[in-house]
This record gives sequence, C-alpha cells and structure tokens, in this order.
Amino acid sequence: MIIRTKYQDSSGNIENQAHSMTRLSFIKHAAIAGQGYAPRLHKIRRIIGAWFWYQSYLNRDDFYNHNRFSQPQIRFSDPTEKGFFSNIAGKAISDFLSKRIHRSILTVNYEAAMRIKGHKIKGSRPDLIAFQSSRRAFAIESKGYDKSSISNMTNHKNQSASGPISLNFSVASVSYNLYNDVHCNYYDPVLPEAEFDDDLLRTLSKKYYSGFKEFVDERYFNKTEVEYNNERFIEIEIFTERFLRSNYLSDDLLIPFRFLYEIISHPGFRLLVPQNIEEICETGLNLDTEPFIMSEDYPNDLYIDNDRIGLKINRFY
Repeated sequence: MIIRTKYQDSSGNIENQAHSMTRLSFIKHAAIAGQGYAPRLHKIRRIIGAWFWYQSYLNRDDFYNHNRFSQPQIRFSDPTEKGFFSNIAGKAISDFLSKRIHRSILTVNYEAAMRIKGHKIKGSRPDLIAFQSSRRAFAIESKGYDKSSISNMTNHKNQSASGPISLNFSVASVSYNLYNDVHCNYYDPVLPEAEFDDDLLRTLSKKYYSGFKEFVDERYFNKTEVEYNNERFIEIEIFTERFLRSNYLSDDLLIPFRFLYEIISHPGFRLLVPQNIEEICETGLNLDTEPFIMSEDYPNDLYIDNDRIGLKINRFY
C-alpha cells in the first residue's frame, strides 16, 4: 500500500509524499501502537483474535493493487465494527508515519504517560507520544475516516496540542478515503520548546520492552540469533508445542489454539526483538539510541520497526 501523504511542516510548508507500507508492517503498528500496556505473553489470545478480526479488511489484492483497505461482504457488514477498524487503521498509519517522517524511536499511549506522571485521566488529550533520538518528544492526534476528503484540520491540530504533558511539538495525523484510495494529512503544529523528560522515556521504554522479554523464555519458545543491517536480533518462534502445553492456556483454549497452531506455525510466524532486550528492560532506552532503519530491499515477509521490534513469516506474505 502507498500512503499518499500531505505533510505540513512547522513553518506551514506543504509537501506531497508517498510512503510504502506492507501488510506485515501494518499489522505490527495496528497491534501495538497506542496500547495502554506492553504486549505481554498473557495477552496472546487478544493478539490472535485481532489477527482474525482484521482479516476481512486486509484483502491482499485490495491492499497492494488498489491501495485500500477491503470491506466485509454485505451480509457481514457492521458500521460500528468498520468505524472501530477505521480508528485502528488511522492510529497505525500515524504511528508508521511518525517513524518515517520524524524518525521516532518509540511511540506509546498518551494516557500511559499521564499515569506515570501522576495526571488524572480526564480532559482533552492526543492519542500517542513519540520520542526522537535528538532528545525531543511530540504528541500525535490520530484519526481514520471512510470519507473521501478532509476540509478542516484545525480541530485535530488543537487536540494534538492538548493534554497536560509538556512536549516539544505535536502532530495531527488524519487518514481518510481508507476504503477507496488511502490518503493522510500529517500536519506539524508548533508548540513551545520544552525540556526533554529523560525519566519518562526510560520508564516507558522499560515497560514497553519488558512485555516482549517474556517471549524470550526458552521453556516455551524456540529462538535463534540473526543479523539485519549489521545489528543482532533474537528471532522467536511463538507458536510451539511447548507453549501449547504451558499454563498460559486454560483448558477451554487448548482445542482452538491447537487448531490455530496448525494454521499459524506452518508459515513460520516469527517475532523479532533486539538482542540486548534484557539490558533495555533494566535501563530503558539509551538517550543516544538511533532509530533502526530497515533496508528497503528486504522482502514483504520481513518488517522491523524503528523500535527494533519486528515480524517475519518464513514464506512470501
């Protein structure tokens, strides 16, 4: 999918851009962007449920050849579900573009940051906070719509600048025409410069990566070390017989998960995490951490995000 993006910088200059996104990269951003919790092992049922739920919106032909999200057949159509998916898609695209346009190294749920800073969850606020290696942090207001055009970005820009946490700037990211030809307005309003919050980045990054650390457990998962772009990663086979026999699955889930094991393990679904994930969980992200920029010549069955969390399928996706 090509996301046709109208990017407005902080000076008001507008540039038309085009960013290529694979289905695997969309799944990564849709599953993780803005979650109020780290993706933990005991949430595996939610991850699998989301995968099958989103399938009707991710038809391969529509996604790659018609540059759009698909829609369920009429008899399965549900406007509420479609609206929910549009919101998820808008948030995933805004997360993806923050990594491409501003080269952010980590995005987290804004409310999660509010809790850490001791703020009450009330009032207007944006969706995400993104951190850059240049010691800058910014807020993102995300929206996703079926409608064919966006005439006014003012309200979205105002909401991106709301909230109690002091940040360097904010972005309003509004995706639209999702089921015909995906476009996005990615506008960068100006906010007063603020002092970078080192402790907030360390705390949030430790929580974020600690969820992935659970998947490195050799009692349940197969893992190997691999290298991409001269960096080392741990490649983890998630759906193993050992995991199915573990205490993480209750008796009522064993039969459906055994069925899913036959489906999902056959293509060789893999999770990729940074080789030094244990160190990151202890200290948080180093303030000098640069984003991981994946080489464009890798195939569609591999995606590693700027935060060094990736997905891989051992056959063409």
